[in-house]
Amino acid sequence: MANKNTTAKPANDRLDAFVVDEYEVNGEKKSSWHKVGSAWPHQDGNGFRLVLKAVPVDGVVILRKPEPKDD
Repeated sequence: MANKNTTAKPANDRLDAFVVDEYEVNGEKKSSWHKVGSAWPHQDGNGFRLVLKAVPVDGVVILRKPEPKDD
């Protein structure tokens, strides 16, 4: 069951969770990033709450600070 409180947390503390697929086209290495969730720090600063909408096959999740959106 989804927790509705996860979207109410401050966005500036959030990390976005991605799965990255790496592949090659005509000898050129490329990557495709897929957002699969988000993470928020615990109030005590000693960990994160990670909420995933999908789980990667290889078990690797990349956490990044959200990039500002262009208007």
